Amino acid sequence: MTQSNHRVAPPMLALLLVLAGIVSLAAATPVAASDSVLTSANSSMEGISLSDEGSIQQGDNQTYVWRNESSTLSTRFHNAGNSSLYEFCAYVETDDGKRVSLDCQQLNVDPNGSRKVKFDFERYPPSVSGERNVSIVATRGFGNQKAVAATTTTYTFIERTGDYDGDGLTNDREVELGTDLDSRDTDGDGLSDGTEVDDHDTDPLDPDSDSDGLRDQQEIILGTDPLGPDTDGDGLPDGAEVDDHGTDPMDPDSDDDGLTDSQELALETNPQNEDSDADGLFDGAEVDRHNTDPLAADTDSDGLSDRVEIERHDTNPLRVDTDDDGLADRQEILLGTDPTNPATTIGFAGLAVAVLAGLGVWYRRSRYSVVTVVRRHGSDIVRTVKTDDDADERVAASDPEVEERTDAPPAETQVPLSDDGRVLKMLHEESGRLRQSEIVDRTEWSKSKVSRLLSRMEEEGKLTKINVGRENVIALTDETPDWADSALR
Repeated sequence: MTQSNHRVAPPMLALLLVLAGIVSLAAATPVAASDSVLTSANSSMEGISLSDEGSIQQGDNQTYVWRNESSTLSTRFHNAGNSSLYEFCAYVETDDGKRVSLDCQQLNVDPNGSRKVKFDFERYPPSVSGERNVSIVATRGFGNQKAVAATTTTYTFIERTGDYDGDGLTNDREVELGTDLDSRDTDGDGLSDGTEVDDHDTDPLDPDSDSDGLRDQQEIILGTDPLGPDTDGDGLPDGAEVDDHGTDPMDPDSDDDGLTDSQELALETNPQNEDSDADGLFDGAEVDRHNTDPLAADTDSDGLSDRVEIERHDTNPLRVDTDDDGLADRQEILLGTDPTNPATTIGFAGLAVAVLAGLGVWYRRSRYSVVTVVRRHGSDIVRTVKTDDDADERVAASDPEVEERTDAPPAETQVPLSDDGRVLKMLHEESGRLRQSEIVDRTEWSKSKVSRLLSRMEEEGKLTKINVGRENVIALTDETPDWADSALR
C-alpha cells in the first residue's frame, strides 16, 4: 500500500511527458520568432561620447583621456526589433589588433525604442595607453555573441604627469598652457615647447614672441632678445635690420660712424658705410659737427671736397668763397692766395687774373677736368676734381654711373657762383619766387643741403621761405607779399 502511494501510473506518466513537451515547445517559439525579426531588422547605435570630466579635446578630432582618472563613455542604442533584452560591451583594441573587454552590462530596450548606454570607469587598465580604438557593441540576449549594432572611435589615453610628445612639458602643463599635446613644437618656430617655456620664457604659441620679424629660434641663434623687438635700441626692429637693411641688430651704429642705423636710413646715408659720400669724413661728423652733406663729397660744390676744406685749408665747406673776396676757395688755392683771408688778394689778384687770361683755355684744359654727376634716387654722389699735383683730389667714387666731361669751357667761364648766388640767380630768373623742390631738381643738391642753405639765407635776410601746403615756396625778400601764404595755395 505504501509502495502504491509512491508509484506513478503509466498512463499518468505519459500524460506528464506530453505536457512537458508542449510547454518546452511553447517556450521556444517566441525565441525563434524574435531571432527572425532581429536578423532582418536595422538596429543602430550612435557615436561614442566621452564625459568632459577626465578628458581633453584638442582640435576637431583629437580627444585625450586621463588614463588614471574617472570618465564616462556613452552612446544611444536604437532598437528596431522585438526583443527587449540586450547586452552591451565596451572594448579597447590592443597593439596586436585584438579587442579586450573593458566592461559589459545587460539592458532592456523597448521594441522600436531607444536607450542611452553608459559606462563609468574609475580608471583604465595599465595596458590602455596611447592612441586606441574604443568600441561599444550590442548583442541580443545574455551570452549571445551575434552583434546587432556597434560604434567605434579613437581616443588617446595619457597620464597627467607624462610627456606624450616628448617636448619637455608634462601633459598637465600643456593643457594649462594650451600647447599641442601631440607636437613638440606647437608654433613651429624651431624651439620645443619645453625649451621656450623653461629656458627662454618665450611664447610656445607664437613663433615670433616679440613680433620683430624674426622667429624665436633665429633670435636665440643670433643672440638677439626674443622678448624685445629692438635689441640694440636703435629704433629699427631686429627683423628689419637682418632681412631688409643688413645692419647689426646688436649694434645701434653698425658702421660706427656716429649715426644710429635708424638715423642713417632717415638721412638716406649708408648704415653699412661710415663715409657714404667717400669724402674722407664720417657721416656722423658731417651731420653733427660740420653740418655738411653726408651724401655730397663737396657740399658747397666749390671743387674742394669737404675733408680737404676742413682738414687741409680750413675753409668753410658750406661756402664757395670763404673770405668773400670774390674768388672761389679753389681758385685761391690754385693762385696761391689764402682763401680764408680777403687781404691776400690785394696786389696779387691783378697779376693772377692776367696770368689766367694769358694761359686761357690751354691752362684750364691741361690742368683741370670736370666729372658730371649722375644722381640716382638713393645713390651716393660721385664727384672727381683734378687740380695741380698738390691739390689733386678724388672726392668720391661710390657711384659707377658717371659721365666724364673733359671738354671744359675756358677758364673765364669756369668761375663758379656761390651757392647763395646760384639760388638768388634762379629766383631772379623766375620773377622772385620758386618752389623749394624745383631748386633741388635744378641744382641736383640733396634735399638736406638745400634745406640747410635756404634756412641760413633766410636768417641772413636774403630770402623768405613761404609754407604752401606740404612744401615751401622760396621768394626774394622784396618779392614776398603779406598775403603770400593764401595767394600761393
